[in-house]
Amino acid sequence: MNEHPNTVLARTMVDAFSRGDLATVAAAFASDAVWDLPGRGTVAGRYVGPDAIIGFLATAYERSGGTLKLDVFDILGNDWGAVQVQRVTAEHGGRTLDCVEVLAHEMAAGKIVRTYHRPDQHAIDAFFA
Repeated sequence: MNEHPNTVLARTMVDAFSRGDLATVAAAFASDAVWDLPGRGTVAGRYVGPDAIIGFLATAYERSGGTLKLDVFDILGNDWGAVQVQRVTAEHGGRTLDCVEVLAHEMAAGKIVRTYHRPDQHAIDAFFA
């Protein structure tokens, strides 16, 4: 069975991030895409446009001392978009991050237009404090 095109887009974006291919990650997002990460920590916020989204992802990776790792459990897609379930881990500065996240990527015209990033907020805020 073939994967839905939105599943393929999300998987391509995640694989590119894992390889450090930020140009491919940026290309997955619409020019006015929004990435929404709630919380009170230093990486929480609303990021608009591919450059801001890449900046957020790069900052999270750098602030983890380069240890940030994604273990994707599954990506499920349909005509609305794709939902990605993953475990994110990192260790840096005496802190450890190990939490399960759900990212819901709303898509249109072959691009991600909005990402609703929902992690274990306490764990993210504490790690990136």
